[in-house]
Amino acid sequence: MARIKYPIGIQTFSDIITEGLFYVDKTNLMYDITDNYRYVFLSRPRRFGKSLLMSTLEAYFKSEKELFKGLAIEKLEKNWICYPVFRFDFSPANYVDTTRLMDRIKGCLDSIEKEYSIYASNKNVSERFQELIELAYEKTGHKVVILIDEYDKPLLDCLHESDLHEKIKSELRSFYSVIKASDRYIKFAMLTGITKFGKISVFSGLNNLKDISMIPKYNAICGISETEFRQDFKKPIVSFAEEHDISEEEAWEKFKLMYDGYHFASRGEGIYNPFSVINAFDESELKNFWYGSGSPSYLIRLIERNNYKLDKIEGQTRKEDQLNNISDSNKDFIPLLYQSGYLTIKDYFNDTQEYLLGFPNKEVDTSFWNSLADHFFLGMDGCSAFNLRKCLRDVNEGHPEEFMQSMRSLFADTNSEYEKDKEIHFQNMMAIAAKMMGLTVRTEIHSARGRCDMQIFTSCFVYVFEFKIDSNPEEALNQIYEKGYAIPFESDSRTVFLIGANFSTSTRTLDEWIIKKLI
Repeated sequence: MARIKYPIGIQTFSDIITEGLFYVDKTNLMYDITDNYRYVFLSRPRRFGKSLLMSTLEAYFKSEKELFKGLAIEKLEKNWICYPVFRFDFSPANYVDTTRLMDRIKGCLDSIEKEYSIYASNKNVSERFQELIELAYEKTGHKVVILIDEYDKPLLDCLHESDLHEKIKSELRSFYSVIKASDRYIKFAMLTGITKFGKISVFSGLNNLKDISMIPKYNAICGISETEFRQDFKKPIVSFAEEHDISEEEAWEKFKLMYDGYHFASRGEGIYNPFSVINAFDESELKNFWYGSGSPSYLIRLIERNNYKLDKIEGQTRKEDQLNNISDSNKDFIPLLYQSGYLTIKDYFNDTQEYLLGFPNKEVDTSFWNSLADHFFLGMDGCSAFNLRKCLRDVNEGHPEEFMQSMRSLFADTNSEYEKDKEIHFQNMMAIAAKMMGLTVRTEIHSARGRCDMQIFTSCFVYVFEFKIDSNPEEALNQIYEKGYAIPFESDSRTVFLIGANFSTSTRTLDEWIIKKLI
């Protein structure tokens, strides 16, 4: 069997086709979009095929018909007109100031002038952009196609710096408003990005966009649907199963558990992460490819700046307008996690028109917490006294004293610089540590008389925790008794440990604790 060649790191449609690389045909959906709308917006997580989609659109509007031989659009398109295409890609630069943004836009406009031998007299980027649209139309006799890839990269780079964020937002708002002002010269325009910032924000000058991000029929415009996966990856699955000495069905299930589970609409098939899938088949290994391709640095900065509670991520519900609205002033962390691909739609409730959110698959779940652990703790990599396996063994074997000693070592290696809310900061570290150990954990459990900080469950043991900050463990333990946090476990067959502990902000770790066994 000839080895299948995958487009690893290649996002140019013409290269994929001419080099005979593996390609999942999306041209029927692409044609549907261009046939129905003039101005389109699409948000999808990074590494989900947005740039390939834009490259395919570019080839289509440039009438490179030979590249589409055998694909769905070959039978759908009858005219094949060559339009002037203006392509902008904001992904390469790191936008630490407005100068970087202006340089990037100017570079793209320079390329357009060179390609079509048209030259604008205006130096202001917005006026120059508008002039070039008119010049391209006059020279070719055809309306202009505008494709803007990763429009939000400049905004995400400075999301944690409000002043710079506002300046870049203002520049982009002015630039994008040209598209609406040039309506009579435009055939089609599409913007893609990871996130969608609110209508009163960057899109105020471009309010005629059709947002297709959550329309069910475009659920699979990027990524690989279950049907496509079963249909197009039959041969790779057979090879993978043979190499790993497992059945084909086991191979299907392993890929599904690891990389499937994305939903971008209220209904529709689950979507596999395309970047992870092709890399997994190329290496014949199931690894965290998508997450390893780039850390969520902007998310970590926001977690620390706004003191988001990490133990409340899964199981949240939001309405569509909430999921579609990101702004630098929005204190709701969940929409950003959804649009970035760390959460996805798990269910939809018709009665309340709300979406239930959760981690899409094993890759994202484990990698998300790994990334947070790498940032918050220095000891998670095994370079300190903390031993992950020993800690987990102590919990499972009922050694709470040893477990607390391990926690002390771990927290002594904290790496965070921001502690606006010390209690939330400590709770976040506990949530991360528990997730890293794969433990069944509940936090802030409500009862009739109060709220228990944390509970850990194993097959043989239950641990009930109450934490104090810059206080003493006696006060914490007394609260467990007084508030009745252990009452639900009085008839439990498992051994129940009650742990009152104090976290010191001066030493940045657990300094004292008291452990009692529930009799």
